[in-house]
Amino acid sequence: MPTNLAEVLNEHCSCSTLNKEILSKRSSSENGNYGIERFYSETPSFINASEKKKIQEILSAIRNTIRLPKVKNLLLADCAEKDKNPDISGGVFLSLDFHIAKEGPKLIEINTNAGGAFLQLKLLEAQIGCCEAVHLALPNSETLKEIEEKFYASFLREWNDKGRTGTPNFIAIVDENPSDQFLYPEFLLFRDLFKSKGIYAEILDPRQIERIDDELYFGSGKIDLIYNRLTDFHLSESSNAFIRRAWERGNVVLTPNPLDYDVFARKTNLSVLSDNEFLLRAGLNRRDAEILKASVPVSQIVTPGNAEQLWENRKRIFFKPKEGFGSKAAYFGGKLTKNKFSEIVQGEYIGQEFIPPSKRITSVTGQETDLKMDVRAYIYRDEILLLASRLYQGQTTNFRTEGGGFSPLYVIPD
Repeated sequence: MPTNLAEVLNEHCSCSTLNKEILSKRSSSENGNYGIERFYSETPSFINASEKKKIQEILSAIRNTIRLPKVKNLLLADCAEKDKNPDISGGVFLSLDFHIAKEGPKLIEINTNAGGAFLQLKLLEAQIGCCEAVHLALPNSETLKEIEEKFYASFLREWNDKGRTGTPNFIAIVDENPSDQFLYPEFLLFRDLFKSKGIYAEILDPRQIERIDDELYFGSGKIDLIYNRLTDFHLSESSNAFIRRAWERGNVVLTPNPLDYDVFARKTNLSVLSDNEFLLRAGLNRRDAEILKASVPVSQIVTPGNAEQLWENRKRIFFKPKEGFGSKAAYFGGKLTKNKFSEIVQGEYIGQEFIPPSKRITSVTGQETDLKMDVRAYIYRDEILLLASRLYQGQTTNFRTEGGGFSPLYVIPD
């Protein structure tokens, strides 16, 4: 039975809040329509104000943990000493992903260069009230504009914190075969945002970038800052290594960068954040340690030594690759075959305590449908820029579920 208002609304409010006419008017660029309608669920999602507060507390506890020398040295054990500086930001659009349990938010994973923030913002711009709860939670146009300005300000902060002054002349949004990427419309939104601020911006494949004396060029323009959307997180592939060299030599500002990924987003880091005894020995204060103990599911690196125990308990475990992204090669233990588990043991995986996602009941073509719901907090440094939800069916988040997709997340007073 639902125990709070947000839970009641998630299980019983099936109305649509998406105004497709507004969305169509506000989602066009100089190249025509962005084509973003396909990303969205028409159904809003809800969390309680106390749950949002807990997410902020979890964020603060994580950042306090990562500032501890013993923790940072462990996370950066393979890095040179000069790279272990005290302020690795996480880069633009770090995300904390949660399932909302009865006891509160449970951290499922942390991602660098998390996609979808600008698409979620456009979704919020096209919302209409369907009931009193939504009317009270709807953000006004000034709030939405402020969020967009914070998006832009995060890039300037990255620029200025690397010793640069003013604003970059040229920002490149970089991904492999960008126009083929599922979230390519979001690249267009960022490009147009930068251009609206008087900054030259292009969406580029690494193969379009020319290296001259370890500085990066497109045509005659020198690239000053790269918004990195590549999933080669360490830029170790031969096609991307020249970008890493330019970044290491200080010739381009790269956000997020490999250090951001190592400190925040490697899946094995969850085994550190869930090791309460180690965190206390490393100097974490008891309040933050208790927050992480309550919110980070127990995670451990899979090894031949613990394989038997993990196999016996597999129905309570979710397995994820150390360097995975987008739910690729992730498996719920309850559906694993022995052969697939053998592959996991030989690979680089973590086993994470399985936390079921919460439920969002909605109407799809007139039929009541149960969808799964996760919550994503888009982060810059110590601030939550935007809270969002994704609705789906199946083992992991996807955009193939009818009625699913990005969903506006409304915070309801307790």
